Amino acid sequence: MSRYLRIIMWVLFLAALFVAIAYFLPGTVVVERSTVIQASPKTVYAQIVDLHQWNKWSRWNQMDTTMKVEYKNYGVGQGAGYSWESQNKNVGSGAIEITKAKPFESIELSLNFMQQGNALSNFVLTSKNDSTLLQWTLSYDVVNNPFARWFGLMMPKYIGADFEYGLTRIKALSQAIEEAQDYVVLLQETQAINYAGIRETVPFIEISLKMGEMYGEISGFLASKQLEMTGMPFAMYHLMNEEDIDLECGIPIAEVVEGNNKVMTASLPALTCATVDYYGDYTNLQDGHAAIQKWMEAHGFALSGAPLEFYITDPGQEPDPEKWLTRICYPVEQ
Repeated sequence: MSRYLRIIMWVLFLAALFVAIAYFLPGTVVVERSTVIQASPKTVYAQIVDLHQWNKWSRWNQMDTTMKVEYKNYGVGQGAGYSWESQNKNVGSGAIEITKAKPFESIELSLNFMQQGNALSNFVLTSKNDSTLLQWTLSYDVVNNPFARWFGLMMPKYIGADFEYGLTRIKALSQAIEEAQDYVVLLQETQAINYAGIRETVPFIEISLKMGEMYGEISGFLASKQLEMTGMPFAMYHLMNEEDIDLECGIPIAEVVEGNNKVMTASLPALTCATVDYYGDYTNLQDGHAAIQKWMEAHGFALSGAPLEFYITDPGQEPDPEKWLTRICYPVEQ
């Protein structure tokens, strides 16, 4: 047998052995990393469920800052996603979609790496005292490709390093937000409610006085009808100009009943809103409104209804104004 023939036979034998061993290797590769973040689950969740934020922490997004990105469903929340195209061979092209989002608890994603196949990823958030345990997992099915199975042995090392980079960035970003007490804007669903309310056009300079009068009138109406509040008071800002505002004040009730010549009853449907939780007295509420307006413009959302303020904290029960919570909600088009 010639030398060259023996070499060819050894090459074929090694190739066959390479393929045979490959099928004993795992068909699914799992990469998992975690970190503890000194921030609330809400703040951490907002950095992940808003895909625009990935440019600030994802290793892959930062490998090519010129890559073409096209967002789906505004890039925020369940059903949102984006596709990317890059000339960088380490980035390539693909698409990502949020398949499930459970606020402040978990986010599941599907990833399409085109010729490289598909993968599933998820983030799990667990509250731990004043911190958040964030776990990031990726599951990649290498199926029957022997080369992919061998490569899968190295994936935990290389992708794990990218995970560690991303988690470190999410941690720094989330902690900086809470340290600076910056506003966190989230896309959330409000519940449908029945309410008793009053709508009037009032001068800006009299808004506090008028709101007090309107809530007093509504409370008197509830007492006359023997109705109980089923939620905290809220206000809707329909239209405004430099001097006046079309204001509606409401108090949730169990069911719609007949109103009178001053107080009406109606239903407010469930809404998808850009929301901010504002803590403090009511003098600087406009700062929370400005944060939402800036966020909506950056993400391409359009306002679809009157902005709302839900006054979650009762000042009569909480004497410290710094602990008063007002949830500001801007209905958005979907």
